[in-house]
Amino acid sequence: MEVTAPAPAPEPPAAAYRGIVKVEVVTRTPDYETPWQGGRYGRGAGTGFLVAPGLFMTNAHVVANAEKIDISLFNDARRIPARVKFVAHDADLAMLEIDDTAAFDGVPCLEFSEEMPLLEDTVRAIGYPIGGNRLSVTRGIVSRIDTIPYAHPRNIAHLALQVDAAINPGNSGGPVLKNDKVIGVAFQGLMQANSTGYVIPMPVIRHFLKDVEDGHYDGYVEMGVRFIPLENKAMRRHFDLPDNNIGCLVADVVKGAACDGPLQIGDVVMAVNGLPVDSTSMIELEGVRVRLEELAERAFAGDKMQFTILRGGEVMQTEASMAPLPSIRVLSRRYDEQPRYVVFGGLVFQPLNFNVVNEHQVSSEDVMVELDRFTRGGESAIKEDLVLLTRTLPDEVNARLSDHGRSIVTKVNGVEVKGLTHLNSLLYPGADQPRPEYTVIELADAARPLVIDNATVDAANTRIAERYNIPAPSRLK
Repeated sequence: MEVTAPAPAPEPPAAAYRGIVKVEVVTRTPDYETPWQGGRYGRGAGTGFLVAPGLFMTNAHVVANAEKIDISLFNDARRIPARVKFVAHDADLAMLEIDDTAAFDGVPCLEFSEEMPLLEDTVRAIGYPIGGNRLSVTRGIVSRIDTIPYAHPRNIAHLALQVDAAINPGNSGGPVLKNDKVIGVAFQGLMQANSTGYVIPMPVIRHFLKDVEDGHYDGYVEMGVRFIPLENKAMRRHFDLPDNNIGCLVADVVKGAACDGPLQIGDVVMAVNGLPVDSTSMIELEGVRVRLEELAERAFAGDKMQFTILRGGEVMQTEASMAPLPSIRVLSRRYDEQPRYVVFGGLVFQPLNFNVVNEHQVSSEDVMVELDRFTRGGESAIKEDLVLLTRTLPDEVNARLSDHGRSIVTKVNGVEVKGLTHLNSLLYPGADQPRPEYTVIELADAARPLVIDNATVDAANTRIAERYNIPAPSRLK
């Protein structure tokens, strides 16, 4: 009888792969249509990798709205509970931590590269795509280095690497390696193109790691400036600029932003921190041409930025102290929080943000003027939020008041509304404050106000809460 030799055991993964884990998540997505409800549950999966004992890096979108997180090693059936230690939704990065580190004894941490890859460098993306339980490795080259919008926060752009290695669902959060060192984190693909994926590069990763060194993630600072090219020869002659491809124009400055004052509309920016700025507002940084805003991307609150500018025909130096600009993130997607709301007389009020606008299909035309004042005109310095009337729960107390649609609330009983918390205090004054006969609510786009009879509103609030299963009249945090 012929004896068949046993099949050889499968080759173990490369040493650098042993710290790459599958991340499985149970999520609860908040309900912004009925914000008093608990939300809906779901599941997701992605990839992470060991960066320090008990610590794993992944994408923020992998663990957004997480209720439960488990990680598992390659070729290991165990699921190890994990939790989010730090998360940067604006950069789509997160750090997970575990208590049970014994399973990773002897597993090497992946090492970050100190250098940016160059165009045509070969890289490999490693992860658990399409829900698979075994590692997948795809190879490709760096085909572009550019600043692009990150899909997770929606309206925030950072530097990214474009690679022609496939980045599929489940690859998210996995390392992208060059010569066994991490040069980035896989985070999104381009559905309209074949084998086109995007990678969060080391400058963004280093910013995240530096930010959390004090135990808290603070986020990015902003210049608050819009630059436009100065390539047109007639425009350059108008500003007395030589034909040397240097200098871009300040087209707009957000009121109250870090550069409000140091820069003015009409300034020509010649250099920033000693780096020449070309006529398309690009600089050279680490051997790569990037937008000059990239300097703010790598700065932190309080860092100084020096500008060489041409103003009124005179070359001068000016300096700005970098600071966050929270107002521009009002239309970023929000995660890991329950919706804020106030219900009064069946009128439902919510702060204006992307989740609310998206859920209630609010037209940008309905809020454009007020939003511009808030984000660019300086109103964010005196207002916590813009408050939107999102729906009316029918009841006799609000009969024939439902034809106002979705509108920004401007005043209550003649007092300008500063935000949702302020609105709540106006609608529900303390017991020691006299209550007027009527509550008069003014809207930005309405000729007539909404008027609620305060003699009947308490009974109506109770009735409406029972009818629509509203456990509390407000959630302010």
